[in-house]
Amino acid sequence: MTDGSVTQVRAHLYVRVSEDKTGEELGVTRQRDDSLTLARQRGWIVAREHPENDTSAAGHKLRPEFEALLTAVAAGEVDAIIAWSLDRLTRNRRDTVRLIEACEPRRAVIALVRGSDLDMSTPAGRLTADILAGVARHEIEQKSDRQQRASRQTADNGGPPAGPVPFGFLPDRTTHHPEQAAAIRAAYDLLLAGESLAGIARTWNEAGLTSGRIRTGVIDTGEPSKWRAETVRAVLLKPRNAGLRAYLGEVVGEAQWKPIVPVETFQAAVALLTDPGRRQAAPSARGHLLSGLARCGTCGAPVNAGTRRPEYFAYRCRTAGHIARRGDHVDAYVRAVVVARLSRPDAVDLLRDDTRPDVGELRIRSLALRSRLDSLAVDFADGELTASQLRTATERIRLQIAQVDAALAAAGRVSVLSDLAGQPDTAAVWDGLALDRQRAVIDALMVITLHPPGRGARTFDPSTIKIEWRTA
Repeated sequence: MTDGSVTQVRAHLYVRVSEDKTGEELGVTRQRDDSLTLARQRGWIVAREHPENDTSAAGHKLRPEFEALLTAVAAGEVDAIIAWSLDRLTRNRRDTVRLIEACEPRRAVIALVRGSDLDMSTPAGRLTADILAGVARHEIEQKSDRQQRASRQTADNGGPPAGPVPFGFLPDRTTHHPEQAAAIRAAYDLLLAGESLAGIARTWNEAGLTSGRIRTGVIDTGEPSKWRAETVRAVLLKPRNAGLRAYLGEVVGEAQWKPIVPVETFQAAVALLTDPGRRQAAPSARGHLLSGLARCGTCGAPVNAGTRRPEYFAYRCRTAGHIARRGDHVDAYVRAVVVARLSRPDAVDLLRDDTRPDVGELRIRSLALRSRLDSLAVDFADGELTASQLRTATERIRLQIAQVDAALAAAGRVSVLSDLAGQPDTAAVWDGLALDRQRAVIDALMVITLHPPGRGARTFDPSTIKIEWRTA
């Protein structure tokens, strides 16, 4: 823009604050005020402002305003860029190179409130910009390295990690939250007794428990997120629940806080939740008692539940439709058989486990192996081990750790019959169980095969339902 013989410089102003944890934009305001003062002193016209808040210099998130600034420079709309400092404008060398490539053909100037002007039309200006960006990047990397080392030291000492307060704990991150910790303990018991993650999520939601996350989607934006199967799973897989301290996904030792559940309970849940066959083995629909559990008496394939008439559903062979049995009649019969079996005086024998390992000994063994694994790295650094010896020893110890963890998992498993056998009113307890628990009990006790009722049959015949009791 020209006014007589005077050329007006079109300046774009860019301000950015990273990690604005308080949510306030005072940092952006201060940068803006100082930048506007510089523009007035130079007699430049501020054609556009590019404010960007809470975008970390160490991250890789797209900066919309920075991209808009580069687009404007490339379009010839910018004569000068005003920024508070170079590390507010660029985050890394890639940003710097892009800025140089955009400003060079347009002879745009970068004016810094805390620094000298960088004339990007000259080699000296470009060199200076690259050096300053390199220094800024070095400081970021040094800060990151210090933070990582501090985090590792905290983890080795069993201290709580930084970040959001984890579910189950109070803000000090070591004291159990009474309600949330109780919910976590109950969730492990339910999971190991056959309850589904979705069922646990429903229980937590109905109890008014929140995950601490806030919805950001189109629906219910700003509201606390509801629990889902996958978020419950993530919580139950956290070593912190067993009083273990993890760093970068690896358990490094015992934590400073008390465990919410025993280590063996946690290991049993991990073994269950990470079992590759867990999802594949689960039927797609669990809306009925025997879907995917009972077998077709003709071909042996699982049966699925489907609607045949409005007043009832039917179990049908999943593959060839060999059978179609009225579901409510079959369910009632199976319920009666299960309740009768668990009401017998010898039902408590189903809970006996004479092979339970010594949990205390397993815990000591696990900690010793992990300590030995850490010492291997020290031996390697001191030159006492070669790379080949380190690799061989590490593989051997990791195998032993896996075996100990598997033994702990076995020790932590609970019987799906634990709160059923020996009860004074087994029928009432059974009817109060969630469907997933009932299915788990049936799967633990028996194998059910449904045979065709016979042509023209109008009454239910129990002999067409074959029940084979599983042995311990």
